[in-house]
Amino acid sequence: MKIEIDIDEKYQEIKVIIQAPQLTQDIEKIVSLMRMINMQIGVKYEDEMYLLDTDEILYIETVDRRTFVYTEDKIYESELKLYEMEEKLLERDFLRISKQSIVNLRKIKSLKAEINRKIRVTLENGEQIVVSRMYSDELRKKLGLK
Repeated sequence: MKIEIDIDEKYQEIKVIIQAPQLTQDIEKIVSLMRMINMQIGVKYEDEMYLLDTDEILYIETVDRRTFVYTEDKIYESELKLYEMEEKLLERDFLRISKQSIVNLRKIKSLKAEINRKIRVTLENGEQIVVSRMYSDELRKKLGLK
């Protein structure tokens, strides 16, 4: 297998081309892995449905039995329950941090210890959320801080 990478500012987006004499199991695995990288979830914003890349998500929260998905500039709503989102994002860098929240570990900027073993997390956009005592040890472990 030969791999070529061409980086140039003239390209507007990433494009992957696979050239082969026939479709093999290896090619199917490669395509499957690439699809996992750009995993998307269905969300709603102002009565329109969108496919949102999971890497855009800062955190997910449940309020009054409704699930909200927070990005840098928008708040979307999902029809999925929080536990369903957690299951979907299990293989991604997401972690449950309280009974009502899941955070994208890649979007964490800093951590601050709070009273009662809670942790205050500051996200890349400056927003802060609190990790409950029950989940603080798991967060430290996932981030390699324990």
